[in-house]
Amino acid sequence: MVERLARHVGELAVLTDLDGTLAAIRPRPEDVTIVDGAREALTALARRAALVAVVSGRGIDDLIRIVAVPEIAYAGNHGMEFRRPGRDPAPDPDAARHRPALERFASRFRGAFDDHDIEVEDKGVTLSLHYRRSGDRERAARFLTGAVARAARDDGLVPTPGRMILEIRPPVKLDKGTAARALVAESGARRALFMGDDHTDLDASRALRAMCEEGLLDEAVSIGVDGDEVPREVVEEADLVVDGPDGALQVLRDLGQARGRRGTPDP
Repeated sequence: MVERLARHVGELAVLTDLDGTLAAIRPRPEDVTIVDGAREALTALARRAALVAVVSGRGIDDLIRIVAVPEIAYAGNHGMEFRRPGRDPAPDPDAARHRPALERFASRFRGAFDDHDIEVEDKGVTLSLHYRRSGDRERAARFLTGAVARAARDDGLVPTPGRMILEIRPPVKLDKGTAARALVAESGARRALFMGDDHTDLDASRALRAMCEEGLLDEAVSIGVDGDEVPREVVEEADLVVDGPDGALQVLRDLGQARGRRGTPDP
């Protein structure tokens, strides 16, 4: 499958998640580093593919800092922030206007978060509530999925669970799927690939498949990056499954070594 895509690399859009896909999951989000060799593989692929992009739940500045490849595109905060090559990062205006509501919400629960050993990651247009390092994960999870999620919905915000995390998002119809769709459409690519390891990555894979059904793409491939905490749904919906960030890196390397160049599909 990857070999076939490599023959058409000049018309291919390659999109990938970061945490759990190109970087191992760490207890502290700030300790995450991209897997060795991925930066070089992304740079090489950017010279050949129609698009290379990292699409992540991380804030855009954090995402750019970790990946550090200026030649590629970035979508942060699940498609609420973008950075195209040669441009400054920018948030979606509709998402940004809900910032005061997020600040009020975080302030109201600050003491309770401390009591439950929940770490608050302020990402500007979203909040991430981490309980991976909590002394009692089950208690923290019940608190987040119960009282905190209810309060968020009451405030017009959107609670979204992930792996050892609850994200609080603004009520806008933006996600990794809308981000992937926008970036691929801009690129003019006729084929697309998405690699990911979590529930939110399914939004992107499904969006690309929908583009195929609409005649906007000739092919869409979903690659599941397997690991200890990866939801089974991610593996079950994947066209191809690879083993952890090392497997994802090998996909990038295989595509980056293809003969075609941007805009010139191989026969």
